[in-house]
Amino acid sequence: MRHRMSHRRLGVPSNRRKAMLKQLVEALFLHGRIKTTLARAKETRPLAEHMVTLAKKGSLHHRRQALSFIPRNDVVHRLFDHIVEWYTDRSGGYTRIIKMGPRMGDAAPMAFLELVDWIPGEKLAGQHTKVVKSETGEETPDGKGEKDKKAKEEKKAKAKKKEEKKVKAVSVKPVKKKVSRDAEKDKKISERQAEKEKLKKERTAAREKTKKTKLEKKAQSATKAKKAGAKPRVKKVKKAKKAKKK
Repeated sequence: MRHRMSHRRLGVPSNRRKAMLKQLVEALFLHGRIKTTLARAKETRPLAEHMVTLAKKGSLHHRRQALSFIPRNDVVHRLFDHIVEWYTDRSGGYTRIIKMGPRMGDAAPMAFLELVDWIPGEKLAGQHTKVVKSETGEETPDGKGEKDKKAKEEKKAKAKKKEEKKVKAVSVKPVKKKVSRDAEKDKKISERQAEKEKLKKERTAAREKTKKTKLEKKAQSATKAKKAGAKPRVKKVKKAKKAKKK
């Protein structure tokens, strides 16, 4: 009996359960919202809120405590320097659980675990993109505008090259010239082929002779039997005896 047990086992050993909960808390502070089962969401919620309370205290000791649970420096930096600003007026309840219904397949109840005051579709504070200046002087995040333009230009250039090759291509394929071998090698090859043909002819002639001799022997034996007045041998066929019906 599980009396006075304050946590859920989640069908996983203790070491795997702890690692899984750490990863869920890390993903929550990275993305602002995670989708998981209802039981896992209820287990990760108090851990995530405890991390927020450590961030509100903000000392070096509490930062090290958070790093012992979340080993990623960038996530802890985002939590202590940016996410805490949302909850200066709150004394608790930093996360919420939104139920979604059963999952297809095993019908496990699913839920969203998200940070309060997080706006869906917006990036979290501290999750800034690098601003890169293009050759024209325009600023683009991570240089994506330049990459898109270059990719389009490369595609157009490749398409033009393919069309030019099709126009230049000739319908008739050029015949490959055979490399001339040495005269001695050619003679040897021709001699071998002639020997093979001779052997084939000799074998066919021998087979025909054997057939003729067999036919002649049969004819001779038949004529001798007629002169002697003997009847030709005929194989007797045994009739199957029919079972009498009683």
